[in-house]
Amino acid sequence: FMNVDVTPCIEDDPQPAIIVSNHISMLDTFVFLSSDEKLRGKNRRPIKTIYWKGLDSNPICKILFSMAGFISIDMADNGNGNPNEYNRASFKKMLKDTQKAIEEGFDIFILPEGQLNPKPEKGLQPVLPGAYALAKSSKRPIQMVALHGCHNLWHADEKIGMTVTGKDVKIKAFPPIKKDFQSAEEFKEAFSAM
Repeated sequence: FMNVDVTPCIEDDPQPAIIVSNHISMLDTFVFLSSDEKLRGKNRRPIKTIYWKGLDSNPICKILFSMAGFISIDMADNGNGNPNEYNRASFKKMLKDTQKAIEEGFDIFILPEGQLNPKPEKGLQPVLPGAYALAKSSKRPIQMVALHGCHNLWHADEKIGMTVTGKDVKIKAFPPIKKDFQSAEEFKEAFSAM
């Protein structure tokens, strides 16, 4: 149902990382996971993703995400492109679950825009500093992944929605950034430049 062009970054001995990607479609996590072996190689590390708990309203997502041990965060369904409003108790649980996954050796996949970008052709939405904070506290590098075209299969703009406007999807993994970002702003600038 789509043509996926994968540009991999395969490491012989991958180290634990915080993996970040832009967020342009409800399909982003699925495209990443279905491309993961080509993207990061057979030697890739196990991964857990942080996702919006609202997706659990879809029974298939709920089963898949809970069986995979993914980490949920509850926030208001206030529309794409608006600032996130987190449930504080859920945020604390997400931090605790993420710390446990890090201690167990999982890579963590996070979408730093925090929610779907309804206008990816205009660039990123504001980038949140969570991935930077996770990388800094866990002393892990950040690996950036770029997605393009997923929004043509399932668009964040509700006027377009699931009307397919294109089937070509590109996903590209960049080498892990092993240097320490000096600030959340420096991380945001590097992620935006990707």
